[in-house]
Amino acid sequence: MPDAASDLSSGPPPAGTVIEVRDEEWLVRSSQVRAGEILIEAIGASELVRGHHARFLTSLDGMPRVLRPEDTRLVHDTSEGYRLSRLFLEAVLRKTPLPQIERRLAMTEGFLLDRMDYQLRPAEKALANPLRPRLLIGDVVGLGKTLEIGILLGELIRRGRGERILVVTPAPVLEQFQHEMWTRFSLPLVRLDSVGISRIERKIPVGRNPFTYYKRVIISMDTLKNAKRYGAWLQGIEWDAVVIDESHNLINRGSDRRILAELLAKQTDALILASATPHNGVMRDFTGLVRLLDPMAVKDEQNPKASELHHLMLRRTKVSEEVAKALEGAWAPRGASEPIPCTAGELEERVFTELTESWLSNSASHGTDRLFPYVLLKSFLSSHRALFSTARKKLSGLGHALPEGHKAVTDPSLTGAGAHSAVPQVASLLRLTELAREIERTSATGAGTTAKLAALVAYLRKIGVGPGSPTRAVVFSERRETLNWLGTVLPALLGWKKPKDGEAAVKVMHSEVSDTVQMDYVDEFARAGSDVRLLLTGDGASEGVNLHRQCHHLVHWDLPWSLIRVEQRNGRIDRYGQTENPEFRALILRSEVEGALDDRTVAEKVLAREARVHEVLGAVEAATKESDWDKEERRVMEALLRDAPPEEAVADLQAVDVDAVAEDGCLGAEFPVARRTMSEFGTGPAPVEGDANGSGSDADVDAGFDADFDFDLDVDLDDYGSDAQDDSAPAQDGPDSTAGGSGVPTVDELRLFDTAPERNRLLYVRTGLEELAKLEALHLDTAFDGTDLSFDTPEDLADRLDVLPPGYLRDQNIARRMKLTFSREDAADSLKRAREDSHSSSLWPDAHYVGELHPVVEWITDKVLVQLGRQQAQVLQVDPLYAPTPVILTQGVWSNAEGRPTLVAWLAIDRLDEPEPRVRELTPELLSELRIGPDMPDHYTPGALTDLQALVPKAVAETRRELEGLREIADREVDAPLRAYEQRVGDWRQELLPGFTRSTRDAAADRLAEAAARLGTSGEPMIRVLAVLEPGA
Repeated sequence: MPDAASDLSSGPPPAGTVIEVRDEEWLVRSSQVRAGEILIEAIGASELVRGHHARFLTSLDGMPRVLRPEDTRLVHDTSEGYRLSRLFLEAVLRKTPLPQIERRLAMTEGFLLDRMDYQLRPAEKALANPLRPRLLIGDVVGLGKTLEIGILLGELIRRGRGERILVVTPAPVLEQFQHEMWTRFSLPLVRLDSVGISRIERKIPVGRNPFTYYKRVIISMDTLKNAKRYGAWLQGIEWDAVVIDESHNLINRGSDRRILAELLAKQTDALILASATPHNGVMRDFTGLVRLLDPMAVKDEQNPKASELHHLMLRRTKVSEEVAKALEGAWAPRGASEPIPCTAGELEERVFTELTESWLSNSASHGTDRLFPYVLLKSFLSSHRALFSTARKKLSGLGHALPEGHKAVTDPSLTGAGAHSAVPQVASLLRLTELAREIERTSATGAGTTAKLAALVAYLRKIGVGPGSPTRAVVFSERRETLNWLGTVLPALLGWKKPKDGEAAVKVMHSEVSDTVQMDYVDEFARAGSDVRLLLTGDGASEGVNLHRQCHHLVHWDLPWSLIRVEQRNGRIDRYGQTENPEFRALILRSEVEGALDDRTVAEKVLAREARVHEVLGAVEAATKESDWDKEERRVMEALLRDAPPEEAVADLQAVDVDAVAEDGCLGAEFPVARRTMSEFGTGPAPVEGDANGSGSDADVDAGFDADFDFDLDVDLDDYGSDAQDDSAPAQDGPDSTAGGSGVPTVDELRLFDTAPERNRLLYVRTGLEELAKLEALHLDTAFDGTDLSFDTPEDLADRLDVLPPGYLRDQNIARRMKLTFSREDAADSLKRAREDSHSSSLWPDAHYVGELHPVVEWITDKVLVQLGRQQAQVLQVDPLYAPTPVILTQGVWSNAEGRPTLVAWLAIDRLDEPEPRVRELTPELLSELRIGPDMPDHYTPGALTDLQALVPKAVAETRRELEGLREIADREVDAPLRAYEQRVGDWRQELLPGFTRSTRDAAADRLAEAAARLGTSGEPMIRVLAVLEPGA
């Protein structure tokens, strides 16, 4: 055997060389000679250091060993059915990232999902970006953006571009998002909420940055935007992928949220923004979001072109063709949106009289705060307590703060001079506070209730909300004062006699409730076994929170004067996975006072109009003039202030005649880009140059980069080798490359245990556990029962799972014993039991689905490679009928400066004793032809390895020659688009563009040019000898 090491007397190792330093293998990224030493930059290639970046000095570490593939040592595989060889090959396949050239999806069968092609489109679109996977997912409420994000993250991880992940969400959805990532995608994220941060600070060394200690983190935006606490920790931290949910909250330039987003955008490769309302109606704000994804995307921030946005944004609605087809039967049709009339009582009519006569009959006379009369009106339409709070705050602003002992609605009334004022506004506000107190006293004594409260109680009783009934409902209100009041009075009115029972059944959730408590309430509301029957919530829960698992009744206690906000509320129960027809009701307070602006004036009209727009377009933003609920409300108030009829004020919210486009179901190219981005956008082919989109011609757009997004997504390596297809042959796009004949191209990966992905995974894990028990003397008390698996959790595996919620780890005893299933059906049943079982105390399942990304699979893979992977290759004997001469299986990898593959070749080389050896791509078909799989025949008599060992250098040489030819494919499909992008960066650097200072543009251009340069193929290819197939004697 030749010496496996080589000294470096000939100079520094070239990029692509594999070296051994500190008993680990490293892939050289670059090296340079310095005074008396060599500096080597490398990335970890062996299991313990894989993906870690390091710098070595030969003056400190000595001369590293260069691992030459020609020196690979062959060993006989004596295991039954060549299990060790197949384990090793499967482990190498799993550990090798998909190359940059591969843009088809690979993980569609590896998650606990009902496959729907529309949910695969965001990943398909992001991966088509030749530079960085960056996308704004703008699907409307309820289509499953969280699932779409999980699919994309899975694909990035499979490509080696998801090692370090940061997910930023609103606080109420932290656990919900973490739960989905783990239960659906086997992706564990450490949650840094207020409790999680305290727990982690106790575990990590003092002063240690948690973002370097944990690789995959989920944290709330409000927590992370705290620059004093997290700013220094975030500086210099590079991420593979950053997800920002509800990204419309980033639009305000200069805000803490926006500053944070700009920092993260600079420090991540992939960036995923998600929002059901990505456009607030201000084009400059919207293009600001787009520029987070790509600073060069938009030339004119006020007037973008469709072609500039198409590759960075995807938005679908419930009526989009692909969505509607997929959701048929999986999402119950939307039920009615109906008003519940509530006739105002005597005290409420007195309030209407006061408001009408003192505030609304001549609202323009109220100084600079012209809209305050409508704020006051809306507070009363919410509740007397909200009215009292608004009036008291206004009095304080006018210099007439209520005295001590009279500041709460439950305090005694004012008497004497303090109850009167010569200032009309102050006098009216004092009268309103006293009326609010009277209503409070009347309600408290049981002599009467407010009209809305009586109607709500009647409706909730009608649908069955109460003791002993499983029926649930969610009630929305704009005001915290109203929610707190309802939380105190509703339990008894609905029949819960014991206070503790009422507290368990009725929960109040708003911005003053801590993030952890909010998550607990959402969790309880989703479980059939919990006591919660009624959730009273503010509009904070109208963003991202799932409330549909056990509930299909939603009541608007008060209605925002905004189509957008109403749709967001309704989307909490009208979403993917809803099995019952969601029903919506709104309490409409009616007054007989002449000129009174009751709920019929605006609220009832908003309710009806939202239902109609949603029915036709699937998203109200596609039809509204404003895309911000606050601005919508102001628009209505301004119209009423101008004495516009209420019908006109509400109709003025729409910019599109919905009835006129009802037949089309979407907005066509004749609408401006701003309008189209609020409807369906980014689907189908990219807009052509000169697109008549109302935003100017595309004729001046450099096609060099945008055109590169449309290259063939079905790129395969079938066009090389001795059996190459004719160059004119069409790219694969049939059933082999698109699962089930779907329109989403997928990768047909090699599998060594079964052709079915799920069963292949099961047999791989089972075989791995059995063989590792022999190799490492592991005693795990493993038990397989069909597709179920349980075993004692070893310490090094428990460490990988420690990021999951401690309650889940404790309840399921995961640190001591794993309970897993490889059956989708059983895993789905386990999830359902967690929601539906009356004894369930958590939404976390008792048996977990083993998906492609599961830590158990990764743990086994790492251990197999440690045991079998150090510069040796197994020899398998096969039937000479299928392999008459030895076949050597090799792997060749071209990489970029990041150490990630740009092209990977899996080769089978035979006829090595002939002048022209045969080189074939190792495909599933060839594996089957060679009979490599679970049904391999019994062993033949092992022969001497000397002759086979002599063939290894020749096989390596043939692999290297083949890789030189494949370098042209990498150049065409990977490097050429990147060079075009670098040229575009140079051109952009010279342009004068609004929204950028020279220094800002130069810094952005430097980052983009460096990113493009580092993604290009560089160095020498890495070659690995995987196995040898020997004809049996």
